[in-house]
Amino acid sequence: MAIGLIAAACTLTTRRVGAQGAGAPPDSVVATASLINAGRAVYHGQGTCAVCHGQNLEGGIGLALTAHEWKDAKGGSLAAILGVITKGVGGTAMVAHPGGINDEQARQVAAYVWAVSHSKAKP
Repeated sequence: MAIGLIAAACTLTTRRVGAQGAGAPPDSVVATASLINAGRAVYHGQGTCAVCHGQNLEGGIGLALTAHEWKDAKGGSLAAILGVITKGVGGTAMVAHPGGINDEQARQVAAYVWAVSHSKAKP
């Protein structure tokens, strides 16, 4: 029974991170501590995000991902950040699924970037 509950929670979290529109839970509910921590590991590891966006999301080759005016992520919502990670940004070095990360890892990174950029977590 516990395994079934865990699987249901994971599925729900996955759906919520990409959810948009009315009825979607607030990003702060979706970006759980475990999702943020997993995203931190992917950001600094396989995702290669820190190479362009800095160890503390301060920017460098790429834009800073701390609090700023989001260019292609419509207000910096979790769903918009996920869209940038999974689709890339045309005309820039931002590719879809950087470092070859999968969809779940993209969700994790999106939660981490959202949390840091909205002062809900430290880099």
